[in-house]
Amino acid sequence: MSSEQILGTTTVTQRWRISLIKAVREEFEDAGVEVEEGDRLVFKKRDGQIVIEPA
Repeated sequence: MSSEQILGTTTVTQRWRISLIKAVREEFEDAGVEVEEGDRLVFKKRDGQIVIEPA
């Protein structure tokens, strides 16, 4: 059984861009993953869900 936690929401801009919200950045930080401007992230589809991970 998986747990689900909503970390927040973001808005898609006119050019289909999104922001990496603070709660997600903090989750990366808590996991020991440093994400900085210019870093690449990968979007994966896993078990019907979209997952964001460092590339």
